[in-house]
Amino acid sequence: MRRVIVMFVLFAMTLCTMAEPNCKFNPKKYKEEQQQYIIQKAKLTPKEAKVFFSLYDEMRAEERKLFSKIGFNKKKHPQTEEECYKAIVEKDKAEIRLKKIQQQYHQKMLKALPAKVVMKCLYFAEHFDRKKLREASSRQVRRNVKRR
Repeated sequence: MRRVIVMFVLFAMTLCTMAEPNCKFNPKKYKEEQQQYIIQKAKLTPKEAKVFFSLYDEMRAEERKLFSKIGFNKKKHPQTEEECYKAIVEKDKAEIRLKKIQQQYHQKMLKALPAKVVMKCLYFAEHFDRKKLREASSRQVRRNVKRR
């Protein structure tokens, strides 16, 4: 559960930080950099890379559909006990669905690739996201310091 929350926070913070006008986020470039990073670090063959990234990209697309449901609705602030209860239950359902999607795709990956390869790829994908988040965060801090 904690991993899901960490992944969601990392993804959301990366998008928010990179969405600033001074920093032009290019999703295509990010994806290419991530793929090269994973291929290099996990030492994937072209065949393994093709199989892994086709499933990984599908999984990420499914996850993105749920990210808006996982975070509490920013425009709508539940006020009553019933609304708060409903918001929490819906968020929990979305997080469980997210975990089921990950499990489903991980099983597909394990059928297509050796477990060691899948584990390395998933580890380095998460590592890349954290690395980019740290870089974006440090750029943001430097910008804020310059403005003062």
